Order: sequence, then C-alpha cells, then structure tokens
Amino acid sequence: MLKRIIAFTIVIFMLIPSIVDAAISLPLYYGSKGQQVEELQSNLKSLGYYSSTVDGIYGYETYLAVKKFQEDNLLTPTGNLDLVTLNQLNKVLNNEPKILYYGIRHEKVAELQTYLYALGYLSVQPTGYFGSLTQNAVLNFQKDYGLSLTGQADKAVFDKIFEVIDNKYKPYTTYETYIVQSGDTLWSISQKFKVTILDLTSANGITTSTVLYVGQALKIPKIIVPVKPYYPKYGEYLDWFTQAQYIFPVGTEATVIDYFTGKSFKVKRTTGSGHADVETLTAQDTAIMKEIFGGTWTWDVRPIILVVNGRRIAASMSGMPHAGLDAYPSNINVYNRSGGYGYGPNYDYIKGNNMDGHFDIHFVNSLRHKDWQVDERHQAMIKISANR
Repeated sequence: MLKRIIAFTIVIFMLIPSIVDAAISLPLYYGSKGQQVEELQSNLKSLGYYSSTVDGIYGYETYLAVKKFQEDNLLTPTGNLDLVTLNQLNKVLNNEPKILYYGIRHEKVAELQTYLYALGYLSVQPTGYFGSLTQNAVLNFQKDYGLSLTGQADKAVFDKIFEVIDNKYKPYTTYETYIVQSGDTLWSISQKFKVTILDLTSANGITTSTVLYVGQALKIPKIIVPVKPYYPKYGEYLDWFTQAQYIFPVGTEATVIDYFTGKSFKVKRTTGSGHADVETLTAQDTAIMKEIFGGTWTWDVRPIILVVNGRRIAASMSGMPHAGLDAYPSNINVYNRSGGYGYGPNYDYIKGNNMDGHFDIHFVNSLRHKDWQVDERHQAMIKISANR
C-alpha cells in the first residue's frame, strides 16, 4: 500500500500547478494599507461584495464587504481578513464547487479521486474529471458507510472519507531488545531510539524512578506511522502524540513550506513535548521566516506544510522566537530571554542563525506549554494545510 500511495502521489503532482507566491499572504485588518489591500478589494469587487474605489485602504466599505463574505460563507463575521477567511476567499475565486457531481471538471475532483483510489473504490488514477467511474466509486462508498446514495460528493462524503482514512491508517508498534550500557538513562535511551520515556516505561512495566543496571534487557518500542492518503498540495493530518512526534523527533531536520506563499526554509527540532520547539538552521532561513510573517516577529500563527524525510505533514507555526538568546551557551540560566520569557534556561541550541531561542510548530491535538491546552488558532491553521 505504501508503494501504491507514493507512486500515486507522483502522478497527482503532475496534475496540479506548482505553489507560487499568493497575491494576498498576510492577515488584513481595518486600517491596513497597501497592495495586498488593493488585491483584496479587487477580488471582493469581482465577487460582487465591494463597489467602492480600489484604493488600497482597508476602510469601512472594505470591512463591510469582508463581513458580508464571511456571513455568506458561515465564517465568524469580524470584518477582518483572517487567514481562515483568506483560505475560503481563495476557494471561491478558484470556483471550487461545494458539491461534486457527474460531468464536472475541477482540481477538487482530483482530490476526491485521490482518496477513493487509496481506499480501493477507484481503479484508475485521477484526471480531475467526474465521470461514470468516479460516480460509481462515490455510490459504492456511500453504500458501504450508510450515506444517501446520490452519487455526488458533498461535505458529508468528504467528512466520512477523512474519518475512514483516520481510522484505517493508524500507527502500530513493533519491539526490539536493548541491553543497558554503562551511563544509560531512560532519557538517553529514549533519545537514542526516538521514543518517549513514557513509551519505554509502559513497554517495560517500570516507572521513571526505576534504577537501570548494566546488562538489563529493555524492550524498545518502535512506533510505525503509516502514510495517510493526502492530496499533494496539502499535508497528512497527523495527531501529535500518537503519530507526528515519531516522524519529527528531537534532532530531526525538516523543511517548512508556508501554505500561502510557498516560501520555504530549513529547521531542526531541538526540544518540545506538547508540541515541537524548532530553530532555523541558518541566518538566511531566519530571514525567510521573518519575511513570511511580514518582516516582524509576532505571536500570529500560519498554516504550513512540514516536509520530513519526504513526508508532507499539515502543521501550524507561530512567528515569535522565544525562551533563548543566541549569544549565550544553551541550557545555562540567562536573563532577558527572548519573547518576554525573563530568567531561565537558555533554549537556544543553534548558534549564528540570527534567532534568539526557538519557535513553535503545532500538529493535530498538540498542546501549549503554558497551560497544556489545545490552541484552537493552531488547529484552524492545520485544517487549512490539510484541507479539512
């Protein structure tokens, strides 16, 4: 199945355009000015929401137009162009249909065909055209899962497809034996084998206070995370605690691709438990990241694709380096850590990258460090980059 998905993914890439810089890439608010506001006004005018002058000033008329668009698309009507609204605006401008039916041709059809093929309902590779084979595949899927037999793919069909995928492609565990060496600790062993301390203690029926002895045999769990079917412009929708953290363990390098601009930079996971704490590899990577956030550091969040060893994972990043200082050694206590963190351990491990400390990357169901709660802003961004 893995080979099938990989081969199919290569074919799908041939059907979609390369990611290019989006005309609008930042949130826009009442009072914003500039070319991106002009683009917003032009887009809203083309859709019939805006009738005033395209002047690049986010004034009251623009605010009302955005609010009306949000209301019509069942979004929170704030009047500000947040990234969820921008994502929906792009879908509408791309004439994305809400229901897929016989005879229609659209990229969304190719996405549907991707999932139906992976689940065994479609025997041919995607074309983007909703023909009789796709209609029959949808009917068979609807029949198997108790949905109305319409032969059309609406939100209910996609929701059920995602539910089936999430239930089918679950992680599983294999085990190997490790003999404890002199100087080993649960922490060092967990880092060596890219698992958590909880994984080790659970597998061996021990606790974190158990004293290890040289020559002791430990069961080492290896968590296998199958590749979920996904449409290649998006990413896999992976739970942090049961899936994503094993693909992106501490010490792993990866590429961040910003969903809206397509700009990319390199990172390394240096720490983190409730989510991934990462650092840019070079000063150039830091400059690209800062540019993506509009040239300033901010606690705002953005949808991203994290590419790890060839796998594309839907994720969300914040734009504020914190809890460290680049000019001092890591792990020593320092004052005035970045992001307003004050005195404490210096969580800055990669030096010379023009970034003080690390920044956050979140995945499905990951948690904030400050209160160990799910951050709904990040979860909304992850759904954008997974198209869920």
